Amino acid sequence: MKVVHCRECKKEIPPNAKVCPHCRAEIPGESSLTLTIKYALFFVILAALVFALFNFGG
Repeated sequence: MKVVHCRECKKEIPPNAKVCPHCRAEIPGESSLTLTIKYALFFVILAALVFALFNFGG
């Protein structure tokens, strides 16, 4: 199992914790902006591939 440490107090915490049980600091995950950018990039690449596949034959 992966060991995770709090960025604030440096104590070991459960890997699925949203808040440190020792110091109550929030455990950062991927922000919604990061996820939005990842999904947008995925769909742009997917759209480019579909466009290339259907327009390749001319």
